[in-house]
Amino acid sequence: MKLIVTLMSAALGLGACGEMSGNANHAALFDLAPEAVREELRAADRHVLVVRHALKVSPDCNGMDCPLSPEGDLMVERLAALIGDTPVDRAFSSAACRTRLTAAAGGIEVVAHQAVDGYAVGCLEGETVDRLRADAFADVDAAPAGWTLVGEHSNTSCLWMSAFAGPEAAQSAGCDGEGRLPDDAYGDIFWLYALGEDWSLIVLPDAFSVSD
Repeated sequence: MKLIVTLMSAALGLGACGEMSGNANHAALFDLAPEAVREELRAADRHVLVVRHALKVSPDCNGMDCPLSPEGDLMVERLAALIGDTPVDRAFSSAACRTRLTAAAGGIEVVAHQAVDGYAVGCLEGETVDRLRADAFADVDAAPAGWTLVGEHSNTSCLWMSAFAGPEAAQSAGCDGEGRLPDDAYGDIFWLYALGEDWSLIVLPDAFSVSD
């Protein structure tokens, strides 16, 4: 997967010189947020941008090594442009190639966790992934401040929303009773933000979609 190596290398180069990114950065994201909550967003200490992976090469490609389509690559470029020149402080994703490629838009090395607990297969040949999604949750909980980008799937995106903002907030954001996003839901940013220990959730619909 040469594309992953290229994106990872570029992300490392960007992230190496970055410091903890404050709320003065990522202006394009704040511009997309509803005006009624912008002041609250700017006051927040921690931000977690949860995104479903960009479009994959075909709808029935579900393997761990399934790559993005050309449209998916454009979506990643658009997401990176929204995040801006300042990298996020942390980037997490499931171990699948498509989620890792999407999370690379954060401009920093992506730390992968198991797509499903107990399934240690990565997307690179012979790769083993020991880290769990709970470890990523714990890292966010332990961080005093900063920005996190998370690349996930239709169901595991909802796990993040439920874990931090609660199941009702996740359902309001589009997760169904089984904890899944709609099949055609791509390009939305699910923005979790914390004021102290209290987490809230807003949705930026079609924020990095390339559909007409």
